[in-house]
Amino acid sequence: ALAIEGKQQRGSQQRRCLSELYYRSTMTKPPSIKVQKPAAETDLAIKKEEIKDIYSIPKLGPEKADDSPLGHNKNTIKPAKPEEQAAEYIKGIHSKGWNGEIAYSRFYSMPRESYKHLRNIDINRTLALVRGAGNNTHAGKKRMLSSNILLQMTNVYEAGIWAGIVPDRYTYQELIAINTDLMNFDRAYGLIEEMIQRGIKPTIRPYRKLLNGYSALVGEIDNARRLWQSMLAKIGRDEIAAEESSDQPATLDLATYTCIVAAECNIGNLTRVAEILEEMSSAGIAADIVLRNTILGGILKHGGLDAGIKEVKFMVDSGYVPNSYTYYLLIQSAVGEERIGVVKRLLIESVKRGITPSVKMIRKLPLLPAEILDIVTENGVEIDMIRVYNPLIGLAMRENSFNEALGLIARMRAQNIEPNTVTYSHLLDALSKANRLNEAKLIYKEAFGEGRKLVPDTHILGIMIDTCARADDIRGIFWYKMEMERRGLAPTEVIYNIILSALSRRKQMDLGAIMSTMNELMETNPPIRPSTRTLNVVYTAFQTKAEQSGKLTHTELDFLRKWYNKTSSDIDLYVPRDMFTYAFIISAFANAGLLEDALFVYSDMLKHAENDSSVRTHFTRSPKYMAKLILVCAKNQQYTKILDLWRDWRRLGIPGHEGSLRIVLFACDQVGQSTTARDIVFGLLVPPELRTVPGDPDSGIEDSAEKTHMHIIGSNGTLPIDLEDSPFIHDYQPAIVSGSVLALFVGIAIKHGMIEYIMPALNLLRQNKPKTSRPMLSLAGGDDEGDPHASKLGVNTRFSSDNAAKILALLQESKHESSKEIINEFLTFIEDNFPEAAPV
Repeated sequence: ALAIEGKQQRGSQQRRCLSELYYRSTMTKPPSIKVQKPAAETDLAIKKEEIKDIYSIPKLGPEKADDSPLGHNKNTIKPAKPEEQAAEYIKGIHSKGWNGEIAYSRFYSMPRESYKHLRNIDINRTLALVRGAGNNTHAGKKRMLSSNILLQMTNVYEAGIWAGIVPDRYTYQELIAINTDLMNFDRAYGLIEEMIQRGIKPTIRPYRKLLNGYSALVGEIDNARRLWQSMLAKIGRDEIAAEESSDQPATLDLATYTCIVAAECNIGNLTRVAEILEEMSSAGIAADIVLRNTILGGILKHGGLDAGIKEVKFMVDSGYVPNSYTYYLLIQSAVGEERIGVVKRLLIESVKRGITPSVKMIRKLPLLPAEILDIVTENGVEIDMIRVYNPLIGLAMRENSFNEALGLIARMRAQNIEPNTVTYSHLLDALSKANRLNEAKLIYKEAFGEGRKLVPDTHILGIMIDTCARADDIRGIFWYKMEMERRGLAPTEVIYNIILSALSRRKQMDLGAIMSTMNELMETNPPIRPSTRTLNVVYTAFQTKAEQSGKLTHTELDFLRKWYNKTSSDIDLYVPRDMFTYAFIISAFANAGLLEDALFVYSDMLKHAENDSSVRTHFTRSPKYMAKLILVCAKNQQYTKILDLWRDWRRLGIPGHEGSLRIVLFACDQVGQSTTARDIVFGLLVPPELRTVPGDPDSGIEDSAEKTHMHIIGSNGTLPIDLEDSPFIHDYQPAIVSGSVLALFVGIAIKHGMIEYIMPALNLLRQNKPKTSRPMLSLAGGDDEGDPHASKLGVNTRFSSDNAAKILALLQESKHESSKEIINEFLTFIEDNFPEAAPV
């Protein structure tokens, strides 16, 4: 139970209730959720029980009606019309600050009819957002281009075509850009041709983009040259428009010339580069330092350092001023040739020109920090030394050289150079990653304590909160959060994620603190939109709580449902889901025994997977999530849903699970689908080579026009079983068919008059049994060498005396005329194959 604010917990101050610490951190702000459990509140979850075999499953009545479905499952809200959903989507992509993930998630969640109400500009905006052009994710990082993003953009484009939206040059420019970035050059060129066939006059931009892609790879030089010649011819015929206006003819500009120069430099064709420079001069286009550095890179790559130094001298004589990148290229080449003396000379030359060494250059220098500082101090003109010290301190901390970093700070102060917030951010970040909380707190106090001139920013305080989180210092987390509020700084979404992660990792987890922290996101001004990671952290906490206690309180359930709904439908709070989101929240609901909630999210996941199959990856990687769904269905006596889930089990490719198989067979019995139980068992036990199709000469069965049945070879001939068409049949997985599973199947077979299938099933178990007489069967040794299916068998093929006694008892209770004969066969079977399991 959660503690009331002010109540002293037993134990140390560190074990004080997290909710209380949270409320103290917010000071006067009232909590948005009452964390005390109401007196009249009852637990909604069913006590967890493990269903072991047929004897531990009670005889249950008919399926119960759904008595308390979720609010979002009730048809109380009429779905918006397609045109209304389209209007909401248009508003979101143009004015709500959506990123690519949100835009695509909302796009595919609309009904197809909504696409007909979109405009060309809406499709283009969606493509640009998905590609991430100029867009950042919640974490402030650029989206990583991948084939999945290409697939998403293709889906958007094809949806627009289906809706009758005619693509324009902007549509094609986005598609050409993503294909070029992913090096799908043939597809990119094909899109240019498709533009022309549609009567769209392309601008020079897609040509330049493709040419730039070719220039990066040596093997694409021929394509680069062909494209260049094609561009020259089309510009001459006025078939390419200017980038600024489609009404103006295109001309070759400096950026386009730089692309072809880069392609020729990449293969060392400097003669052709000289010719291109002459063409540029004739056209009145002057080269800039970017183009000259491109040429310098080619010369260094193919001519070496000495040729590169001569090229820089020519550049200076021609009026070009070398920049930081020029010297980076030279120093990189000198380091590669192990000419340390030249490295020092180039560094001296660069600082004399007033060029502050870049972080990239400092990382490349094979010199000690003291040597670098001596060179810069002695030769630097108007050099900002703090910009030299900070990268050196960062490198020292990256190598966990804390004392070296402190020595650099002492040298700074000796030169009357005061460290700034960047300096301390390097120190604190490295200490955080090294889990050195005490040192980090001392550094923070020294730099930003009372009376200090430096003022910490959000980044510094975020580092301190992260450092406390890594050390499980909850009091420290909320102290630095209060420090942010005292200084008028607003926590970011990243900081909230750190706090939530720390709260969810604790053994004595307090969902009250987690819920209050989440609600505070909405109370900030402006509200902070949670990210996918935020939801995953929170759902993980609820999953853990429900798994440990088997229940969630009313307050916790209301919170979980509210956030799932809001982040699914609210235009301002919509959050994309990934493969962990669905698995965690399904598990949370299932652990708490809330079937309708779990199945609702499960259906959402399957719908989402139709457009992005990756969202179900974590759910299908392990059988535990589907097993939880099946278990909660059994507790709620929803047998038909159990069979539906088993059908999905195979379709989703989830690994097998013995416990779930027992529940599925019991469900077959309860709904009267005994043949389905039979098909499931034989489908798992029958190897491919023992399955015969009508018409197979080895089967001994006459050919049939209908080849949909397979036949199991039993002791008394062949038994027809439809293993081909049934949606419930899994692939060959004998490891999950244990003795208790077979005992359950025998009971079903006797009850439903399928006694003739008992011994064939047992014989299949024998055929899958590894060749060993040890009581605990194992595949670790060489006994099973040569068995093509040995890796699939596991240890479940052992047969216990308890299971044998149960099967014998079931057969003795049977009134079937063949039961006595089968009892004798069964006892012989046990004696010959599993003597250690012979019942007393």
